Amino acid sequence: MNLEPCSIMPEAGLGHRLLDYRQRTAEFFFKPVHAKPLAALRIGLACILLVQAYMMRRDCLEFFAENGFVQRPLAAYLGVAHTPSIAWIVKAFAHWNIGESACIYSVSGAYVVALVLMLFGLWTRLSTLSAWFLHWLLMYSSYATNYGVDLFAHVFLFYLMFLPAGAAWSLDVKWRGVNPAATPMARLGLRIIQLHLCIMYLASGLEKATGIQWWNGELLWRALQLPVYRQFDMSWLAHYPLLPMIGGWTTLMVETLYCIFIWPRRTRRLWIFAICCLHGGIIVFLGLSLFGATMCILTLSAFGVSTEPRCQAEASHWQALILNRRRPAASFS
Repeated sequence: MNLEPCSIMPEAGLGHRLLDYRQRTAEFFFKPVHAKPLAALRIGLACILLVQAYMMRRDCLEFFAENGFVQRPLAAYLGVAHTPSIAWIVKAFAHWNIGESACIYSVSGAYVVALVLMLFGLWTRLSTLSAWFLHWLLMYSSYATNYGVDLFAHVFLFYLMFLPAGAAWSLDVKWRGVNPAATPMARLGLRIIQLHLCIMYLASGLEKATGIQWWNGELLWRALQLPVYRQFDMSWLAHYPLLPMIGGWTTLMVETLYCIFIWPRRTRRLWIFAICCLHGGIIVFLGLSLFGATMCILTLSAFGVSTEPRCQAEASHWQALILNRRRPAASFS
């Protein structure tokens, strides 16, 4: 008779633990939050892509025309088969005597309009969908010239199509005249973006760590000396080989441990600062301004923006200050 309760208690304890894990998992992915981080990502990404479009305004034909930097037969060979491109549109509108230049300028103009609407959050779902599709079309029309900005923008524009990115800081919300509410979809979308960034930095850090060039500083030295990236005369680093080695070790540490230290509140700000310094160094010393800004925006919006409305966040802040003042002196030891 005494053995029966003992045989039941472990099962009950296991059931409670499973229920607790299930509740924590549900809260982690679906606890309603405000959509401000998604809105910050929408605004930041739209700003970067608009700057990129402005920088390409004079070379638009050179990037996408048949006889541009990469001629169309070679671009088709280097690109991805069965993906939309400017060539499809030029061929389709040739029946109406519409030339290649008109098609390129029309697509580019529509892309800029979609980005502006996305920036201000007007018809956010439709404008984000249009921006993603037109970005896809332009990106694969000149696939050989793509780099990190285009690839990351393509991925996160795809996420924003399905997420409530217009539920905060948008004209859609303002014109409706309603206060944006916390939703489970905003939490789920934010978690998807956060986990994507964690996996991305972990994979990048582990891949770098498998080679010797990041450990002995050779890769940083070579990158700083390449004419295509060189911004300053860094040849003096040859007399201080320890400095590029430390830079390589720091990069490996920041990227590999990103998925661990970006989550706790005590280390989150430190790691956001470290990531921004890392990509800020890429901007300053390698001249990859759009890429560095894109990576900073991704981390800042995903982990640096509060998920609470402003009034609630301020109330929580003042409440925490009051509670800290009321604690006894012994609690600070």
